[in-house]
Amino acid sequence: MKSEIHVTGMRCHGCEILVTEALEEMDGVEQVKASHETGVIVVEYDGAKVDRAAIAAVIEGQGFSVTA
Repeated sequence: MKSEIHVTGMRCHGCEILVTEALEEMDGVEQVKASHETGVIVVEYDGAKVDRAAIAAVIEGQGFSVTA
C-alpha cells in the first residue's frame, strides 16, 4: 500500500531524517520519502502489518501534525 500523508511542522532536512528513521523502524513499513518543502510524507507499507493510523501516530510522536 502507498499513502501520501500531509504534515505540518517539518522545517528542514533534519526533520525529514527524524520522521523517516522513526517510520522505517516500524514493522511493515517498506519505504519512506519525506519532504519538508512540500509537507508531504509518502509511505509504502504492508497493510497486513501496519495501518495508516499507526503511521500517523508515529509521525505525530515525532512532533509533527498530520493534516490529511
